[in-house]
Amino acid sequence: MQEVINEIPNSYGGKKVDAVYSSQIIQDYESNPLIEALPPIFTDEDVIEQISVFPPFDEKERFLNANYRFHCVQRLFQYFQPFENHLDLEQRISRAIRQGYLHRNPMKIEEVMRTQESYQAIKEGKFLTNYETEVRRATAGFTIVGFSGIGKSTAIERVLSFYPQIIKHHEYQSKPFIFMQISWLKLDCPFDGSLKGLCISFFSELDRLLGSNYLNKFGSQRSTTDLMLQRMAHLSGLHGVGLLIIDEIQHLSLSKSGGSDKMLNFFVTLVNTIGIPVLLIGTNKAISVLQSEFRQARRGSGQGDMVWSQMPKNESWDLFIEGMWEYQWTTNFTPLTSELNDLIHEESQGIIDIALKLFMLSQVKAIATGEEKLTKQLIKQVTSDSLKLVKPMLNALKSGNPSEIAKYEDIRPIDMEEEVEKYKSSIDFQEKIRIQKKLQDKKRQKKEQSLVEEVTLHLLSMDFEPKEINSTVKKVLKKFGEEIEKNTAIKEAIKILIEKEAKQNKATTSKRKTKEMSKQNELIIIMQEARQKKKSVYEWFNENNIIKHPIDEEWGEEDGTLVSDSVS
Repeated sequence: MQEVINEIPNSYGGKKVDAVYSSQIIQDYESNPLIEALPPIFTDEDVIEQISVFPPFDEKERFLNANYRFHCVQRLFQYFQPFENHLDLEQRISRAIRQGYLHRNPMKIEEVMRTQESYQAIKEGKFLTNYETEVRRATAGFTIVGFSGIGKSTAIERVLSFYPQIIKHHEYQSKPFIFMQISWLKLDCPFDGSLKGLCISFFSELDRLLGSNYLNKFGSQRSTTDLMLQRMAHLSGLHGVGLLIIDEIQHLSLSKSGGSDKMLNFFVTLVNTIGIPVLLIGTNKAISVLQSEFRQARRGSGQGDMVWSQMPKNESWDLFIEGMWEYQWTTNFTPLTSELNDLIHEESQGIIDIALKLFMLSQVKAIATGEEKLTKQLIKQVTSDSLKLVKPMLNALKSGNPSEIAKYEDIRPIDMEEEVEKYKSSIDFQEKIRIQKKLQDKKRQKKEQSLVEEVTLHLLSMDFEPKEINSTVKKVLKKFGEEIEKNTAIKEAIKILIEKEAKQNKATTSKRKTKEMSKQNELIIIMQEARQKKKSVYEWFNENNIIKHPIDEEWGEEDGTLVSDSVS
């Protein structure tokens, strides 16, 4: 087993390590530093363990605020469940890199001679299609085609992560060996399919990885295409590029007349003369440009091409959906049923990327609307709202009609950020309204409180009763609202308070008069009783202790006055 040590931080991009050489079980790979410095050949179990990605999840996260959970849902982009085609891909890449290095051993004289021959061609400004010391081809790489979202690029990235991109050699078999090995290099095919664009991307990527200055030196517009291609081939050999990956190869269909054939022929030349395996990745649209001469030239590769189609409803699909379903951030967990499983497969047509995004967007909608659980109706609604652009292609796949499917060479990607923002906007808008109302209420309460204080203090200075002031001010604000001016509020409050005092005074006077009349009526009744008894009023009052002698200590001035007045 190889142990990679002394990992060096690389500010220019790819992972850079010092070379550590390991003995080879396969004798063909012995005494080749470029192969011996690679990681070991992995078993299927190793690949599954290394390539799988199950992001962290805590059930407590289901009870976080909605805005936090929107972030958590994004974690599903990390989820990666390997399948049989991923194991096949890893093995193909492992073989391609090693077989490509098999006859490019820098310790062999033939490789040194090819490098010198390439350098001479650059000096003469021409592109070599044949070398005198032509490499014995061992592998030609392969192609991967399939719909967007089927998982091609993600799978490639996961497999390539097994290999340190830059391996720095210092000494081999006790001899100095200064060599910077690039185990793989990945480029995107230029949008217009131009060869110059490809060369410029190549030089730029080398500069990013190595900190070199190749783009300025070799990327000049004055350089001919043939010269740039020769420099690209030369640098690929000089830096031991193990595998050249060209993604988005369908862009070749947009190149000028003859442009796609020229680029494909260049790849064939890399394979046949330099021995560098080339992996081409593209959508179904690329199939038309990968026909005829290119296919014939690659027939002897033995690797075969990979066509990735949508996943059928089988055990692999169940494995994917069951692993994904555990990542729910809705408050209420929804168990996976056969109906929900079938629905996700039906709406996504087995395209992994669409299935994953449909699951994510369904959660976002459930959280945003407050439904907080996944239902068939909700998933169908999300399909209708968020998969509009891909719906025609999915319907064509559902029909199974080749002529309908042929109308759509590719499936348009779902703009996940836009769809998430759409669902978030509803809850964000409601939250903004709630916050705005809260601020308005606080502002109103503060203003109302300030007005109440000012009016109350003014009324207290006028010696109105505190108890009456409080209720009166509230009454005024309730009647006229918080927008009433202070002076107006004071006037209205004074008016009410004065009316209250007038009513209270009137009530007090009326009560006093009633009491006095009651006393007078009582004396009249007693006087009538005296007449009935044929006694003088004085005698009857005296007998009933209503009047007393003037020197009696209990004599009361008020009562005496009252009797005296009444008698008189």
